[in-house]
Amino acid sequence: MKGTYDVIGAGEGIAGLFASVLLAARGLSCLWVDASPQRPGTTLPEDTPLLLTEAFYQEILVPVLSRVDKRLAGTLDVEHGLSADWVEAEDLAHERSCRAGTTPAAAGRGVSGYVPLLRRSLTRPGRYLRRLGGRHATRDVRGQDPCAASSPPGTGLAGRYRGEVSALGMCALAHGAVKTALESCLARARGGLVRSPGAAILTRDGAVLGMPLEDVVHVGHSYLTEDPPGETPHHGFYLYGRCRAPLDMLPPGMGDLLVIPPPVEMRSPLVLKVNRHTPDPSISIFTRAHAEEGLASFTEAVSWASGMVVKRVSRVLPFLAAAMQTFEAVNPLQGGTVRPWFRFSDDVHPPSLFGARRYISPLERMYALDRDKYACLGDDGDFFWGICIANAVLRDLGRSDLITAG
Repeated sequence: MKGTYDVIGAGEGIAGLFASVLLAARGLSCLWVDASPQRPGTTLPEDTPLLLTEAFYQEILVPVLSRVDKRLAGTLDVEHGLSADWVEAEDLAHERSCRAGTTPAAAGRGVSGYVPLLRRSLTRPGRYLRRLGGRHATRDVRGQDPCAASSPPGTGLAGRYRGEVSALGMCALAHGAVKTALESCLARARGGLVRSPGAAILTRDGAVLGMPLEDVVHVGHSYLTEDPPGETPHHGFYLYGRCRAPLDMLPPGMGDLLVIPPPVEMRSPLVLKVNRHTPDPSISIFTRAHAEEGLASFTEAVSWASGMVVKRVSRVLPFLAAAMQTFEAVNPLQGGTVRPWFRFSDDVHPPSLFGARRYISPLERMYALDRDKYACLGDDGDFFWGICIANAVLRDLGRSDLITAG
């Protein structure tokens, strides 16, 4: 492995890996360092769903993938035609659940606003960033985006558009399959991939020094990081988990995507995705958990949140009570603190009029992949922000071959 690259990135999420793939396809030498822990129970299960709006997948992601590698989109096992049920009753056996209640007019408005906004923002992300927060903020996620559990309240017009457009259909990609496909694409483009749990880019006195790996500091012209300096303190963590769920325990007619209102002790809804098309059928569960006052540590907070999820699902969907006894949550901690990709902050605001550049590049030659910047877009955001960051690097290198979906 050589010691000098055009681009070096490190993290656990899809955004940085995708940016590295896009840049390698443009001929840059790229090294992606997968910083995920290798211990069982610390990384997302292979079948963890990435829930995308059909509009984003068809109108933006597929065109971008086809320009990178025509084989790439075909390697993703996409589950189409998903729509969310918002569980209203304490017992789904009484069938008192409803479709997310976005009106056709609102959904159409969302499409006309959402896709054009994101398309224009791929090369000019300030357009998107200026629509974070503001007068369009709302705390009511009911009837809007079934994956609003990933989004902090008050994330503005972009989040509202996504909520509206999600009512027109969603699709799911398995996280493990996406990661494997992107890693293979990176290898074909002669990019480097290293697995180094907890790896982080080295900085000192506001300057980037490089990426230390096995006692060697690797140097790049540009750096991608999920843990940029000087970011807003986080207020909680994303909680992922799954339980085994034999299909015969599910009632007839149950959809594959459910949203459960949070219990009074929590603030974000629970999203359940049934994974039917695997040798070992399961249910993936996702929510955001705050580090509530009175808990002694993040370790205690993770245990508390996991228990609340089991209790809530078992109460609202009693036919899953036995399955929930097999629920295993992904441990988002390392060294007693939340790992960067799993953190969230409730204080998400648009940059100042002239601050978009620092929002994207907090230090010279460093580009920010922290999740708060795109959480309001749900899993669409991982791919969207990866494209934005790749274009930011290309623009700073004076390149004109920016990545678009047009």
